[in-house]
Amino acid sequence: MCRLWCVPRSTTRIQFSDSDIHKKTESNPKRPTKKAIPMRRIYRNILTTLVLASGIWQATGAQEPVASGATQELPAEEMTIEQTLAVPEVPAKLNAYVKGYMKREALALHKAGYKVETMRKGEIVIATIPTDRLFEPNDTLLSKSAASLLKPFLPYFKVPGKFKIVLALHTDDSGSDSYLSSLSEKRIVALYDYFDSNATATDSLTGYPMAANEPLKENNSRGNRAENRRLEIYIVPDKGLIEEMKKSK
Repeated sequence: MCRLWCVPRSTTRIQFSDSDIHKKTESNPKRPTKKAIPMRRIYRNILTTLVLASGIWQATGAQEPVASGATQELPAEEMTIEQTLAVPEVPAKLNAYVKGYMKREALALHKAGYKVETMRKGEIVIATIPTDRLFEPNDTLLSKSAASLLKPFLPYFKVPGKFKIVLALHTDDSGSDSYLSSLSEKRIVALYDYFDSNATATDSLTGYPMAANEPLKENNSRGNRAENRRLEIYIVPDKGLIEEMKKSK
């Protein structure tokens, strides 16, 4: 039975830009309020069946993920994207070390041409790739250019347990809810298969098919729709990196 989850998303992000790449700012534009959506984890060769029941979810204010013991005890397949991003919690005495490490990762990805943001006070790095560069229109097969765009993320799988990688696949609103859900699910599986075939280990990889539930902008123009069609790759420090910071402290 498919379990339903209400998933508010965080809006507290810091974006890196050419003009102030070393300067942190909290003045990011706030995303539109969104309805929570049902979802569960995607695993290789399993297409999730999303149950869409109108009228049972209410819009909630976006919140920064907060780690908790209860979240850590949930089975992996039952964790929402917010819960996945909230753990493991970085000890306060290591926070500056982890943030410094992750900032270097963010800078490297920015210099490589990716749109890069950070969240959870700099502990999580988010790289965004337009899905128009990864997939042909309305297709679920990776394009010829996809491998070169995804390859820079393979090193994050090299050391098991050092990072968690979370994929959030977004569409625009061109189509029915069922079509967009199916499209985002199948594209997540295609991405998972790429990493599973090319990375050292993918136990830390999680995929969430977001469909059209989280637009960056209103879907009222061709340019806005293109911006909403995106893959967000969250790079989350895992227990291995935390232990590494302890030893180097």
